[in-house]
Amino acid sequence: MSDSSPPPVALRTYMAIRMGVIGVIAALGFAVWREIANSADGCVQRSLSAYYYTAVRPVFVGALLIIGFAMIVMWGKTWLEDAVLNLAGLLLTVVALVPTLDANYCSLPKAVRGQVPDSETKRINDTDLINANAEAVARSFSALLVVVALILLFIAIAALLAYRSAGTRPPTTHSVIAYAVTWVLAASALVVYSVLFLDADDPDSVFNHQVHGWSANIAVGLIVVAVILAAREKAGGADPADKKWVRWYGFVAGAMIFFAILIKGGDAVGLFSSWDWVDAHATFLVEAVLIAFIGIFWIIQTIDRRKEGAPSY
Repeated sequence: MSDSSPPPVALRTYMAIRMGVIGVIAALGFAVWREIANSADGCVQRSLSAYYYTAVRPVFVGALLIIGFAMIVMWGKTWLEDAVLNLAGLLLTVVALVPTLDANYCSLPKAVRGQVPDSETKRINDTDLINANAEAVARSFSALLVVVALILLFIAIAALLAYRSAGTRPPTTHSVIAYAVTWVLAASALVVYSVLFLDADDPDSVFNHQVHGWSANIAVGLIVVAVILAAREKAGGADPADKKWVRWYGFVAGAMIFFAILIKGGDAVGLFSSWDWVDAHATFLVEAVLIAFIGIFWIIQTIDRRKEGAPSY
């Protein structure tokens, strides 16, 4: 190992965090499987997020928080990859703290599930769910907003002090832009979420009905971008061995896009209308497939970058 290589303790910490993400994804999959296996008739919820309202809740919330934390603290190889992963990690944290309203599927009689419109099958209406979880959501989400605001303030002050004390060796324009983009994206997300949170007491607000779904969709989209950026970084490398990683990253990105379009797009146009189970569980299927591919991506990148240090920007 050359003198420029990261110290063993840094590499071990890096690997521990990355392996931890893989572990919690596996734990979430096992917990959901156990919940399905232990249900009276093997019922599967219509979305992975709906398991928030089951005994899987601690694993579901914990897994998303850990994955989000890891994406934030792990450095990307480029400033753009780092910004994308930071924002994705923040959004996944929001997904963990603001639950979906799709909670009633497995409480319905088996003969009714998926046979009539949602508006006629809701035994637990949205307002009841919102009110039942309002206090917990308010406490956790307000804490998130405060912590993110304090972190952004600390980063801004530290960056200013570092810049003023740099003397004759100021940071490069590229590095300043890199940190500024990440900070601005996180600050913008903080402002948007803070404004939406002002209406949290309104059962019909965007915060209660849209924040969970949109945060999850954007986070997955950002992760796909991160996979593509990883492939692009390897494609520009001089080592012929990098080409295999381009193929692996390309496969994962392509598979995530393909299955998202196939399942959700097919569901939107009625492709699965003759398959009752698939039609009712399109969201669950696409979420399960995408989180599995996120795990595959994380494994591939862990192996790919196992001996590399922090980026140079």
